[in-house]
Amino acid sequence: MKKNRMNELVQKNTPIIVLLVLIIIFSILVPNFTSSRNITAILFQSAVTGFLALGQLLVIITGGIDLSQGAMVALTSIVVSVTIDDFGIGGAVAAGLLMGALIGFLCGGIIAKTSIPPFIVTLGFMGIARGLALMLANAKPVPIKNEAYKILGAGRIGIVPIAVIVLAIFAMLVFYLLRFRKFGLYMYALGSNENSARLSGINAQQIKLGAYMLSAIFCTIGGMVWCSRLVSGSPVGGYDYETESIAAVVVGGAQLSGGVGSVQGAMAGVLIFQCISSMLNLTGINPFWQGAFKGILIIVAVVISALRGGVKQNKFV
Repeated sequence: MKKNRMNELVQKNTPIIVLLVLIIIFSILVPNFTSSRNITAILFQSAVTGFLALGQLLVIITGGIDLSQGAMVALTSIVVSVTIDDFGIGGAVAAGLLMGALIGFLCGGIIAKTSIPPFIVTLGFMGIARGLALMLANAKPVPIKNEAYKILGAGRIGIVPIAVIVLAIFAMLVFYLLRFRKFGLYMYALGSNENSARLSGINAQQIKLGAYMLSAIFCTIGGMVWCSRLVSGSPVGGYDYETESIAAVVVGGAQLSGGVGSVQGAMAGVLIFQCISSMLNLTGINPFWQGAFKGILIIVAVVISALRGGVKQNKFV
């Protein structure tokens, strides 16, 4: 009995254990890996991906997927950049959140009301968001002159970035939602078996709509952090961010077929990828090989999900 409980505990916390093992190994083998400067850099890099991973986690739990995240980061950065001078920080943040909520509502509504796979719908919205960003910015970067706004992306308390503190607050809220609220429990039920969930009286359309709206809103928050750190908006930014968030969530224990996933696992997955990226940078690995290595990790993550029974073809085609 105790052995079974121990195995279950280890299985649930595998991503965290892997993260700790990697940190120990890299600390021994890679010079300056545990320096305060490098730790701060890892945390900064984790902030944006962390927000995207929270949104991706919610849609994956429901059995969906969101491929529009990188484009949403770019669009948010442009919306904030073009509105902050006229409307201030509050107005720019409100504009970004409203934009994200609207796109999430439209995207989630189509997925909830039709039988079109989330893969196709979010791919379409990826093109829409990227196109809107290019049009609003006239295909050029838009600088942010508001000095106060830089605090979100560059400010820190000690070695901990302010953006990471904000991420931790939202992560705890999502943990509470998934663990203690009916809406979160219904997400797991829907991802596990949609037909059974519907027969149990769960409003599947409402749950899907909520998941994609939350994903879009988290993307806008991540986009705000991203453009604050760069002090500009870019219509071509956020490239490939959605694959990183998907990989982080799957490495964190979620299954692509839905019904399985946790906040702590997703955040551990984000840190695993950032620690590996930092190790590759510190050891001087060619940037092109770094991209290839990340691609291999993504394939491994999907294979792991498949071995868990987490990939079902009817979820994507």
